Amino acid sequence: MNSVFDLAHAGHFYRQYERLMAHWREVLDLPMLDVSYEQVVNDLEPQSRRLLKFLDLPWDPACLNFHQSRRYVWTASSEQVRRPIYKSSVERWRKYERHLGALRGALGN
Repeated sequence: MNSVFDLAHAGHFYRQYERLMAHWREVLDLPMLDVSYEQVVNDLEPQSRRLLKFLDLPWDPACLNFHQSRRYVWTASSEQVRRPIYKSSVERWRKYERHLGALRGALGN
């Protein structure tokens, strides 16, 4: 199977990412902030405030209305940027759970 579509390979790649990030946290004296997609989706304002505080930026209520900005967006997800936060993707993986054995095995769970 092509490794691009191999879930065990994807799980291994993610574990390597975790290992690399642990290394950087250990050897670099730099502040790093972990951001959880689910926490942002479920609790936007406190998570936005947390991120801005980490970046030493002032709070701006426009952060909660990001989707109303008319600035140009250069990403493939430009359509999503124009929509308010939505929760339909949270736990969406569960629909495919029976197909994720190789991925879960590679992730160690």
